[in-house]
Amino acid sequence: MKFNKFIIAVTLIATFASCSKRLDSLLDNPNLPSPSTADVDLYLNTVQLNFNGFWNNASDIGAQLSRQQTWFGPLYRNAYSPASFDGIWTTAYTGVIKNADALIPLAQKQNKFFASGIAKILKAYTYGTMVDVFGDIPFSQANLGDGNTNPKADGGASVYAGVLGLLDAALVDLGKTSAAAPANDLFYGGNKAKWITLAKTLKLKFLMQTRLVDASATAKIQALITENDLINAASQDFVFQYSTNLTPDSRHPHYASNYVNSGGVGDYLSNYFMWLVSAQKYGGVPNINNTTQSRTTGDPRLRYYFYRQVLNSAPANSQTLPCFGTAQPAWYPSVPDQTPYCYIGRGYWGRDHGDASGSPPDGDYRTAWGVYPAGGQYDANQGAKVSLGLGAGGKGINPIWLSSFTEFLQAEAAIALGITTNGNAKTHLINGVAASIDKVTKFPAALGLTITPNDQLATQITNYKALVGTLYDNATTDAARLDVIMTEYHIALWGNGIEPYNNLRRTGSPFNIQLVVYEADPGLFMRSWFYPSVYVDRNSNAPAQKKPGDQANKVFWDNNPDNFIK
Repeated sequence: MKFNKFIIAVTLIATFASCSKRLDSLLDNPNLPSPSTADVDLYLNTVQLNFNGFWNNASDIGAQLSRQQTWFGPLYRNAYSPASFDGIWTTAYTGVIKNADALIPLAQKQNKFFASGIAKILKAYTYGTMVDVFGDIPFSQANLGDGNTNPKADGGASVYAGVLGLLDAALVDLGKTSAAAPANDLFYGGNKAKWITLAKTLKLKFLMQTRLVDASATAKIQALITENDLINAASQDFVFQYSTNLTPDSRHPHYASNYVNSGGVGDYLSNYFMWLVSAQKYGGVPNINNTTQSRTTGDPRLRYYFYRQVLNSAPANSQTLPCFGTAQPAWYPSVPDQTPYCYIGRGYWGRDHGDASGSPPDGDYRTAWGVYPAGGQYDANQGAKVSLGLGAGGKGINPIWLSSFTEFLQAEAAIALGITTNGNAKTHLINGVAASIDKVTKFPAALGLTITPNDQLATQITNYKALVGTLYDNATTDAARLDVIMTEYHIALWGNGIEPYNNLRRTGSPFNIQLVVYEADPGLFMRSWFYPSVYVDRNSNAPAQKKPGDQANKVFWDNNPDNFIK
């Protein structure tokens, strides 16, 4: 009997061992590269797609806080929970950085330095952005696997130094003659010169972030501007291109949520941002009437940015728009061209900053994302409901860095640092406005979409640039001149929420940023985000979680006062 039991036990052990060996092969995720199937191009594809996902999620939250998209609030301390940021954190560390770290030594061993250069650039951008939104984060001890499962956080300034080092290392890799183009460069199609220019432009971006706290940054910024190998043409723009494909869905995310057949749109656009583009320079009333005057004045990007489902206020009532006809908060400016409230007019239907009330039956009236950058519909006064496939079908872009952004940064450098090597602040301002308008107005054609644009578009562009120039000339202080620059930068950033969030904390502009509605004291503005729950709950060396009332914790480059932003 004992012998039989022994035979049975041995047989079971052998059976389980055999099953284990067969099951082991199923533990690898077929959608992720592993050492046994290591391929530089597969790793690079994974890094690029995860990078875009990371950027997209971080951009949306930054856009909400900077009044580009709607933030529901109404209190900064409880608008988000730590779990709100779990996806961003996980995608950064396990999607982008982990795969980049696996790719880089493999690529260098195979003399595929082009791929390793790209991976270092995307890794650098990811780390820099994580500092910008969270502050101190793991860097030197990050992604060591079993070697350190509880990495300590490095100071933001230290991580930024590492970011600049990664960009320099990427330039070394890209400068090697053996750096053959990878098979699947999703951003620049194998153009090495454009990646080199991007790396130098990102150095400028991160150095400008530190100008308030690092006196040595000025000389480095000066050197980059003097060299002038920066993104300064639309052909060099760093964007992620979506398609019209439904299965799998590779459309622009905001198109996918806005253009559906079930009626209504998924997003609320920000009243403040729509007002800033359409009405702020025109007495607080949207400049979009189909008259000769409105065709020659106004922001030329307006009809490309936003698509109106209705063209007037006829549907607005106490049921569809509960705030309609009510008095604006007492803490709002009383002059109509200084802030919007509730409803802007002429069909621009969004939501005020911090409005956390429920959604009324307004789905058929909300303004939707337009043709730029989401690949939606151009607004030619159709006043028709959104529907699946309308416009460019979602073939939009994520505008991660455009040539106009470089111009605005150089305008800021001229005002704040006195760097005028390639032109004065006004020259860069007007160049930035012109580059943005050119990008936006040519966007439908670039997507293969035929539209009938404003027949006075050329005159309108000329008049708008002249108006911006006059606003700059009429400003009497450097602070006021910088506000003109950053306001135009804010408008040009539509679709990119990371840069306006950074700009707002660095410069405080636009000055006329909309206050929180229905809440006189929403608490201190979020100068950084909660640490994600996946970090503080699983890492014994994580910093203490930021308390709800302490969300004003500033990242290292932000030395502005606590009440700098409302």
